Amino acid sequence: MKKVGALQSIYRHPVKAMRGELLTSTEIDAFGLYGDRVYRFWDDTRPGKFLGADKVPALIGYSATMEAKQSEEEYPQVRVVASDGSVHEWGESLFSHVADTAKRPVTPIRSIPSEGKQDWEEHILLVTDASLREIARQIGSEWIDPRRFRGNLIVVLDDDEPFAEDKWIGKKLKINDVTLHVTMHCERCVYVNIDPDTLQRTPEVLKACVKRHDNNFGVYASVVETGTVSCGDDVYVLEE
Repeated sequence: MKKVGALQSIYRHPVKAMRGELLTSTEIDAFGLYGDRVYRFWDDTRPGKFLGADKVPALIGYSATMEAKQSEEEYPQVRVVASDGSVHEWGESLFSHVADTAKRPVTPIRSIPSEGKQDWEEHILLVTDASLREIARQIGSEWIDPRRFRGNLIVVLDDDEPFAEDKWIGKKLKINDVTLHVTMHCERCVYVNIDPDTLQRTPEVLKACVKRHDNNFGVYASVVETGTVSCGDDVYVLEE
């Protein structure tokens, strides 16, 4: 078992395509971070497709947080703050607001804990600090907001090596009592160009991902053993 870094930040996105919340600790269940992307909307103009910021960038102007876990049968209520300052729970006022913003009909979907999230490539997305700095350098900036990349776990590496996470693919990671199996790269889209606060677009971000790392940034992992992770936890690669 080799230590490769420590967990710097934890992000959960209760509503798909909206801004999420920064956590200090979280339960990892069989589907990933508890409550991650379990609320979402069908885009009724595109059968079989979820509403996303690639088609409606203004979705990132919404910020969603989730209440504390209270039941094993249903996920907690969410609180959504829209860019106009209005506050909504998961209900008709939010549904109408999102439809108006998207300028299209939508259908809300709320998962239950027994099914988790069903529309994501893998359970958890990991991003490293060294890779973030490399993309920032590529666009001539000192810093880039990690929220652009919508990762769940941000890892500070012991060695400042951009894209060192590539070496984790096919291997297992240990974080506290959680075991993850790293499966593949995350291929990027226009999401990364959108500033999560201002919604302004910076096309150079996606171009940098393409130029520097074949349009990949971060790695996906599936859950092998459930448990709890917290900021500051050491991250280990299990040698096999």
